[in-house]
Parts: sequence; structure tokens; C-alpha cells
Amino acid sequence: MIERAGGTVYLAPALREVPLEDDPAVRGWLGRLAAGSFAAVVFLTGTGAGLLLGQAERDDVLEPVLVALGRARVAARGPKPVHLLKQRGVRIDLVPPEPSTSDELVAGLAAWDLAGRPVGVQVYGGTTPYLTRLRDGLARLGAVVDEVAPYRWDGPADERPVLGLISACAAGRVDALAVFSSSQIHNLFAIADEAGEARALRDALNLPRLVVAAIGPVTAAAIAEHGVKVDLQPEHPKMGHLLQELGEYLSGRG
Repeated sequence: MIERAGGTVYLAPALREVPLEDDPAVRGWLGRLAAGSFAAVVFLTGTGAGLLLGQAERDDVLEPVLVALGRARVAARGPKPVHLLKQRGVRIDLVPPEPSTSDELVAGLAAWDLAGRPVGVQVYGGTTPYLTRLRDGLARLGAVVDEVAPYRWDGPADERPVLGLISACAAGRVDALAVFSSSQIHNLFAIADEAGEARALRDALNLPRLVVAAIGPVTAAAIAEHGVKVDLQPEHPKMGHLLQELGEYLSGRG
């Protein structure tokens, strides 16, 4: 998308999603779901939904899992889990409105009267402020939460592209940094800190000439935690909208 718009991509993966295949905790959660133990099920990510359904298929419990999802209420946080679930014919009862943070999700779940009822929740590969707020919200609703993490977050397999990006930012060779998740910016600064380049990176990202774009409010808050300005945040928290608005922003600056 960037190249079609005339930009040059500097790709520096700062985050890996590592599947927890054949994990006993994942299998146990799927077993409880297949047995109809959950009154409601919440899917936070497309990656997580896909891994869970794939594990269910490998374990030959996909059919009872889909039957159980048909009997429970199902919430999906955004378009990616919605797409994965609809491919399997799962009915979705709640998709929170944009920007699809914990506030919108908990507000929708509040209408379900979950007090004292078991709720299965597919979580991220690590803790985030968003996940903490979701947990707190479900606790206020009185839900009995049963979490499953089908993957974990890890740093990049090769840090050299990230270190190169840090150097390029400090040298003034980068016009914009697009950040698509809070964990990406945290990992970026963790790698910079280990290399003794955190201050140089922060100073570079705060220069007026370098545009820092965040995909949504959670990511923007994470960027601000590192003392970095956020120049651009799209109205709709989606990759296409971010890149379109970033192109317009840069064109407007000449």
C-alpha cells in the first residue's frame, strides 16, 4: 500500500506472535468450551481466534466447539476475529463500535447480565493496559472469567532491522514512523535501550520533520508513555485509513 502511494518502505518487525500449539492450557480451555461451560465467549484477535479453531480441528473437537459457540453469546473485538469466526459460520452477537477499546467492549457486555456467569476470553500474547481495563470491567460486571492465550508475544527473531531503523531515524533518513500496536513501540524502545540508543531514538521521533502515526488510541497512549509526540491518528483505527491519512499528511507538507 505504501509503495503504491509512492513511498519507500523500511520494514523493521519489532514483534512476533508465537503460537502455543498443543498447549495443555489451550486444550483444556477448548474442552470446557466444547462441553458448553461458557455463557459467553469473547475473542480479542483474529490470530487468537484462528489458532483456537485450528487447534480444535486438529484435536477433532471443532464440531462441538462450534455447537457450543452457537449456544453461547459471542463477542469479537474487531474485523479480524469477525472474519475468522464468520468463515466457520459462527454467529457474532457483539462487535464494539470504533475505536474498539476496552471501554466500548465492556459497555456492550454490560447489557448481557454476566454476574456470576462463566465467560471464556481469548486474550493477547501479553499484558497491555487495554487487557487490564477489560479484566477490571469484567470483574465489575461480576463475570467468572476463564482466559486462554493461544499465542505469546516475543521480540523479533533478528534485531538488526530494528537497530537499523533506530539509526536511520537518528540520521534523519526516515520521514514517518507508522506504529500498529502498543507492543511494537514498547519492543522498539526496549531494543533501543539495550543498545544505548533510547534517548537518540526519542529525540529523533520528536523532531518536527519526522511524523509519528498511531493506528488508534491504545497505541497512541503507548507512544506517549515513551515521551514521544503523536502527529497522526486516523479517525478509523485501521491500517488502510492510517496509511491514507499519512500520505495526505506528508503531501500537505510538501
